[in-house]
Amino acid sequence: MFAAIRKRQEKVLWLVIIVVVISFVIFFTPSVGTNQGGSQGNPVVGTLDGTSITQEDYSNAYAEVALQAFLSMGRWPEQIGYDITQDVPNRLMMLHQLEAQGITVGPEAIAKWKVNAFADQQTGSFQQELYDNILLALQSRRMSSEDLDRYIAHQIGIGQLTSLVSLSGELVTPQAARRSYKQQNLSASTMALMFSQTNHLSAGQDLIGLEDYFTNNMAAYRIEEKRRLRVVKFAATNYLSEAESRMNQSTNLQAMVEAIYQDKGTNSFTRNGEILSTEEAMEEIKQEELEKVGLEIAVEQTKAFMKGFATVEALSPAALEQIAVDQGLTTILSDAFSSRQVVPGLGAPFTMTQQAFQLTEETPIGSPIEATDAIFVMALEEIIPDHPPTLDEVRPRVTADFKRDKGLDAARAEASSVYQAIKASMDSGKGFEEACAELGQTAVQVPDFSLASRSLDGFSDTRITVSWLQDLAFALEAGELSEVSNTSTGAGILFVKGFKEADPAKMEEELEAHTQQLKQSGRSQTLSAWAGEEAASIQFFTSGSETGSESAAN
Repeated sequence: MFAAIRKRQEKVLWLVIIVVVISFVIFFTPSVGTNQGGSQGNPVVGTLDGTSITQEDYSNAYAEVALQAFLSMGRWPEQIGYDITQDVPNRLMMLHQLEAQGITVGPEAIAKWKVNAFADQQTGSFQQELYDNILLALQSRRMSSEDLDRYIAHQIGIGQLTSLVSLSGELVTPQAARRSYKQQNLSASTMALMFSQTNHLSAGQDLIGLEDYFTNNMAAYRIEEKRRLRVVKFAATNYLSEAESRMNQSTNLQAMVEAIYQDKGTNSFTRNGEILSTEEAMEEIKQEELEKVGLEIAVEQTKAFMKGFATVEALSPAALEQIAVDQGLTTILSDAFSSRQVVPGLGAPFTMTQQAFQLTEETPIGSPIEATDAIFVMALEEIIPDHPPTLDEVRPRVTADFKRDKGLDAARAEASSVYQAIKASMDSGKGFEEACAELGQTAVQVPDFSLASRSLDGFSDTRITVSWLQDLAFALEAGELSEVSNTSTGAGILFVKGFKEADPAKMEEELEAHTQQLKQSGRSQTLSAWAGEEAASIQFFTSGSETGSESAAN
């Protein structure tokens, strides 16, 4: 759970930077609508199994889902563009069930959970520094150790609850297990006729109908929203001289480099498969150590930069530019990019893109983004709205799609014609292979497969997938021909020669494992059905709704 946090504990300290500008850390709990019910400061926003859901209930559930995301990924949801609102109803339902079932968790269980969760992976010892950093991060969300304990107690309780609920799904009789195994491992022997668009490359070359095709499919070519950012980059390499001076003040840099070289061994340093010379290896070590300290200095510089926002009247790209000028820094204006692209030319992680598309004109400044070699502070410079394109803007893409679809249409038309001819021949008493030979068609011999198959050993025909075969074959009887079935590259027809029962000896060997899989699947299905049924009882009120007012009055 805490791999992301353990990997680089100092990342958690980044949340402290956000405290500098209070507008960055206001705990966001979205409104789901209110009514006249509940106490004056805690309105009722919905019901669950007829029980009122108050704004406080919703806020607490939202906070726990956000905390779960943070502990899993080392970042708060909005920092990575993760919308957790869809997960809140499920959390509300689980918390309601814990109370209804009377499931409570004592302090000893909470303490044990902490010891396990915050333990060093190698030594198993509790990491107090990591725990303290977590609490420090929670403070920026106006949360405390008590909130963390409550979340942990609920996590443990939910684990107990789901285990109880899913128990009935484990009821698998030996007879049912054998029956399931036989169904899953019944193998089919088949032959296939495949029709590919690549055999119809001439289709659509005249481009007749291209304009109509574009008009009918214009929505697929809509040019998506793009954004530009104003960015200040604090690169570790900008502080290497200062890093070297700082390191020499606290230790002998050269001696440390030599110690690392000796400790790792001369054969540990290679480039393109060749072992580096002592001088090259030590220079590489020195550079790595300097960049580590350089990144620490970049963190310090970023913190100093962020303090500048406390002095501006309004948060804006212009404010970021002015703070940069005041501190002798240069801003970078990015090229436009979409929500699916890495911000071009900066060497920034995709996290920057995700956060950039969470920014608005009202809140244009993002939280600092940390990469392996730099820290980025960004402001939303421009939003370029999505818009319908003209044909000329997307002509190459439309032309390629038009030709592909025309090829697919031609392949599928050919498949339909061949199918009718083969079916007529088979209806007159001829066999599948004989009918194919009369039409000059060559069927593909497919390796035997079952519903349990995930691949076809030694089979390289990429036009045929296991799922396509399974969907068709096990809906037919031996000797039957499928209708034309579309594929991603055209179409196909499948003929089932016969079926073969599962090997009894192999079944005895694998039956226990299969039974366990059925039990696991049964637990999951039981739990999913239960959770879905319970979640369906949740109703949120819209602002001023009559249902909400009546329910609140009651």
